[in-house]
Amino acid sequence: MGSIEEYAEGKGFAVLEVTKSVDESSTEKTGVPETVTAAYVEKDGIVYLLKENGSMERIGSKEYWDKIERYKPVDKIAKINTDIRHTKDLVVCGLCDAHKNTTALLNVVVTNRCDLRCWYCFFYEEKAGFVYEPDIEKLVEGVKVAEKFNGYVPPIQITGGEPAMRNDLDKIIKAMVELGSPHVQLNTNSVSIGIEYFENPEKAAEKVSRWRDAGLKTIYTSFDGISPDANSNPKNHYEMPFALQAYKEGGIKSIVLVPTVSQINLKETPDIVRFAVHNLDRGIKGVNFQPISLVGLTKKGDREKLRVVQSDIVDELKKAFNFGMEAWYPVPTVASLADVIGKEPHIHFYNNEKCGIATYAYIDKEKNELIPITEFVEVDKLMKDIWELDHSLLKKVIFGAKLIPTALKYESFRKAFSQKVLDYIIQDELPNGHKISDMLEGIIEKGDYSHLRTFHHNFIFFGMMHFQDDYNYDVNRVQRCSIHYSAGSKVIPFCTYNVFPSIHRDRFLKQHKLEGDIEEQLRNDSLRRKERVVSFRKRKDEIVESPIYKDVYNL
Repeated sequence: MGSIEEYAEGKGFAVLEVTKSVDESSTEKTGVPETVTAAYVEKDGIVYLLKENGSMERIGSKEYWDKIERYKPVDKIAKINTDIRHTKDLVVCGLCDAHKNTTALLNVVVTNRCDLRCWYCFFYEEKAGFVYEPDIEKLVEGVKVAEKFNGYVPPIQITGGEPAMRNDLDKIIKAMVELGSPHVQLNTNSVSIGIEYFENPEKAAEKVSRWRDAGLKTIYTSFDGISPDANSNPKNHYEMPFALQAYKEGGIKSIVLVPTVSQINLKETPDIVRFAVHNLDRGIKGVNFQPISLVGLTKKGDREKLRVVQSDIVDELKKAFNFGMEAWYPVPTVASLADVIGKEPHIHFYNNEKCGIATYAYIDKEKNELIPITEFVEVDKLMKDIWELDHSLLKKVIFGAKLIPTALKYESFRKAFSQKVLDYIIQDELPNGHKISDMLEGIIEKGDYSHLRTFHHNFIFFGMMHFQDDYNYDVNRVQRCSIHYSAGSKVIPFCTYNVFPSIHRDRFLKQHKLEGDIEEQLRNDSLRRKERVVSFRKRKDEIVESPIYKDVYNL
């Protein structure tokens, strides 16, 4: 066979971009991926990843492709502080000198145990055959390694497994904060805290308040749909109302719903948004959709009937809320903005444009509608001008000269820059009387979480991050990954860590597995926790009559 371009064109495709992927058959046979040349191609308005081995996977609509292409990171590279030399294809290495992005979020795995058995899960101890649950000292060591790689302690996500299985979770949170992490969030299924609140509200709220007092900022919780129908994706349907109440009473004011979306629950995505809007007073600040990654327990033969891509979700939401791809932006959209206003070292957003998209929408409660941020701010023009400012020396000189009088007046570049950004506001005053200008000035001038929080009280965040699998794997995406796992002396990109577990995740966890009495005790505890979930759900007739359940689900 000739080049991938010739192969694609011979099949009637227009070639958009050439990259490297993996031969999924090699992974299935040996667990060790072999790289193959691949190309993003388009036909009839649909973009696919076509590999030289003949396999093809849908990536999204041409409209989606055209939007994200406008915000490619181009020459943006963040230096990693490492002496690890790139000697193998990126599918088998962690952060090395070929990696182009620093850590925006560090996943710290505190256990591989869980009290649920989700059909699409790739990560729990029964499948692995061992228990991984490191002590706090080991977790701290891993974060310090990440600090060396990045030059700063990154935001941290405490994850698993199910982290709430650990009784010392508050101590883990405190340790992460004391290391200097600016933001610590908890990735949880919310099941155990929901059951605990139903049975003992005061005890559950007190537990959450301990997490908060230790420094927890955000709950990042699974939520796959509002329907309890087994043909949907109920997951934590019965526990979620009581978990939200526990979070509220425990003082957590930032909650992000994280639906795993397949064709099974795609039609429920607008209802998930409505659920989030209805429960804003319980602390929900956003919804971060995750199109299903076909790894782990997911049956590979089902991928055609399960596969969802980012543009599918945007199209579904457009039907309900009347704004589509024009209001969504890929992660590197804000790369230049972060560099212009940020102090080094800082988090970079040099991600591959295909990794995720996001937007904000104002919630007009009186009209019961969502209004995209693009109705208030000329986002495209603003970001284009910031990109040019960041990349053009001449533009910097001209822009800087224009700012001199303002900079003298306000005694800071950031404040002067925040004044310049106000030129891009289309509609300053929100329907509730708040002003966009006040919020943007605070965010840009101060650049901290407290001012961003003010914005989040007025707007709700919508995002999606499409983690990869064997079929849509793109080495160029991994090069720019910014969501990483702490793994002893290494820091591993998310998709490498989970798509090829035998290379990194399972190998590392197994090397640090527990043995003896403690391992047996934790296994028995896992069984009890699972039985508790089953017993709780047998009380569903009682659960659905609870005022909290009815209020949360707006019944």
